[in-house]
Amino acid sequence: MSSRTLKKLQNKENLRSNSAEHTDSEDSGSDADNGSNVKSFNAFDLLGGEEDGDDESEEERSDVDNAALESESALKEGVNNIKGGNDSHSSEMSREESVEPTNDSVGNTAQSDTLEGSDIPEDEREVKPKQKKKSKSKSKSKSKAKTKGKGKSASSKLNLDDIKEDELDKVLSELGSHAPKDDENAFGVQSSNFEKELEEEDVPVSDFDSNFKYYTSGRMKSSLPLLYVKTIKELDPDQELRNLFGKLSSDTIDDANTTTAMAIQPEILAQFRKIAKLTRGWCGKDRRSLPGTTRKLLLTRIKDDYLPTSQKPMNMEELSFDEILKIHEYKEDSATIDELREVVDSELKLGVKYFKFSKVSTIQERLANTKFYASVVMMADPDSLIQLLQHYPYHAETLLQVSMIMLRQGGDKSVANALIEKCLFVFDRSFNMKFHELLSNGKLSLIRLPYECFLNRQFYLCLFRYITSLGERSMFSTAFAYCKFLLSLSPAEDPLGVRYFLDFYAMMNDDYHFLTGFCESPLVTTYKKWLTPGLAFSCALAHFNLDKIELAKEKLAVAFENFPYVSFKLLEQVCKVDTLPVSEKDLEITDEDRLAGESYLVRAKFLWNNQAKLSFLEEELISLFKSKSSKRANYSGLSSVYSLFFGSKPDTPSSELPLNLIRFAVLSGENTMMARIPKKVWNTQELLEYDILPPKDNTVEYNEFSGVQNSNKKATDSLLNYVDQNILGSIIQNQTENSFEMAELEEQLNQLQAEEPDQEQ
Repeated sequence: MSSRTLKKLQNKENLRSNSAEHTDSEDSGSDADNGSNVKSFNAFDLLGGEEDGDDESEEERSDVDNAALESESALKEGVNNIKGGNDSHSSEMSREESVEPTNDSVGNTAQSDTLEGSDIPEDEREVKPKQKKKSKSKSKSKSKAKTKGKGKSASSKLNLDDIKEDELDKVLSELGSHAPKDDENAFGVQSSNFEKELEEEDVPVSDFDSNFKYYTSGRMKSSLPLLYVKTIKELDPDQELRNLFGKLSSDTIDDANTTTAMAIQPEILAQFRKIAKLTRGWCGKDRRSLPGTTRKLLLTRIKDDYLPTSQKPMNMEELSFDEILKIHEYKEDSATIDELREVVDSELKLGVKYFKFSKVSTIQERLANTKFYASVVMMADPDSLIQLLQHYPYHAETLLQVSMIMLRQGGDKSVANALIEKCLFVFDRSFNMKFHELLSNGKLSLIRLPYECFLNRQFYLCLFRYITSLGERSMFSTAFAYCKFLLSLSPAEDPLGVRYFLDFYAMMNDDYHFLTGFCESPLVTTYKKWLTPGLAFSCALAHFNLDKIELAKEKLAVAFENFPYVSFKLLEQVCKVDTLPVSEKDLEITDEDRLAGESYLVRAKFLWNNQAKLSFLEEELISLFKSKSSKRANYSGLSSVYSLFFGSKPDTPSSELPLNLIRFAVLSGENTMMARIPKKVWNTQELLEYDILPPKDNTVEYNEFSGVQNSNKKATDSLLNYVDQNILGSIIQNQTENSFEMAELEEQLNQLQAEEPDQEQ
């Protein structure tokens, strides 16, 4: 017979000797006696100490539980809830336990004696210190049980101890679930040890690092409000017209929206209108409705010459964590994969979402891509592009390329702008639901479009062209909002160099407070090259316009220290100073200094546009040049005249041209800027106008069994990934045959022309 059975028999004998009334005091007294009898019963010694050790281990576990109950208030509440849930079954438990008390009831009746004030002497209660400790801790939970009524038997309280350990484990596990997990500590924003180390580094950092890791999630969080817009209407040009000229009539706006993108025959336009009536959900009264969805267009409106279709020309999807990590991993050269996980997870916890556009996988789409590639890369045939646009009116690359052809050929700018807006409609129609939601709420800074995806790059290019067209129409408020939108898509990388022209649109929009706050934010102060000449000098001008003259002088001194070449050129070209304090040959100038400086100088005359501003600029710059030249004696041992003027810099940035500066210079079309681009850059094969200097994933995945892995798994893509090689081969073959035929015809014509003089003689 086991020790537990012996204890049950002993308890039954003691229960028979007690009175039939089961009040709390009587039960506690009888249970205390039972406890003492169980202790004095030495049958355990006859059977061995094995079960006794189990009892002691149970008491030790109970002690641990009691300590947890005293230290955690939440745990006490969980136990009380458990006990309250068992009250409804107390009568049934009482009947069961009155017949067969358990071993736990012995210890529990002892503590009920302590609570109820039984007549057991104090010296007996002190014989077993462990029992005393148990009764003390359990008195708190039992006091609440007594308030339920005296009719409740002690057996129901005993059942609480029967289930206590399992239920306490459950409560402990629930409390533990609220504590930070190991994974959260490793990858959470607050416990990001990797990013904490980066935030402790001094900024600005001289050179860019892969993935711009110093722009941490903490710095990003403080910069998010800068790229928000109050309402999506800030991206609507019609809203700016209303703000400028008051409320416009609906007829006036509708007349502007019905303007066709290109010359179109009236018969074809009438057919489009008939198709629009047959296409359910197309256009609508607000010209923003689309078939198959309740979402409205956010950036554009449908015009009459837009061919009504029910199928989207492209798709958009949200990137998964692994896809985002892969984009970070391919260009990383120092951080480990775990550190990159930490960075990505911290960014996602801020609410940032990554998206990418993708092409529709159809034969018509691949044919359009192939013909476009052949017309731009293989043959450079503008006429074939215009024909291609007639067959594929929603091919984004063709729309953007034809718009530039129209501008170069001296065509109507309105046609080029209309084609750019039509391309924006193609992207607007394809927005993902989450992307649409973030954009409609003005949360631009939570949207990310990796520049590694080809169609994402086309969207960047479309926004850049659209900003230019808005600026040409003097719609600076809308253009400024789109600048923030374009920068928010990749604020660290800034692929198209928004920081080189953002200041111009902010100043033209009279948004001086934004500009001063932006220049003080981590979006500028994290890296040295993020402070462009435009931001530096425009920040000083913004303070001047706000009548903060002393701050304007301080910021102008900072701009002078960072960009002495631009300071010299401002005195020469903008202020028109006759006698300059230094000569240009005395300055050590890099290619980046010239190109970045020219990006500001082409617009500087529109910003420093009155005599008060020019006088302030001239006086301060001349004073700064003179103060620096007076320190030459202290730097007589330095190697260059540049160092004589400005001292040796502790962290000299790399002289390598930033890619975003090159892209901006090419896309701007400014002759003075393009002339500053070094010749070695023009010799590269990657300066295609539709995709300038695309990122490349040069990593090679190798397997010891299968060898080199499939290249389709790379993080980047290009137009060539969407081209049909068979169709491209046939196009090249036909073009070659046609060229041979043309060569033969030219040769025959030359022979005929040579024979004509002989016949005349």
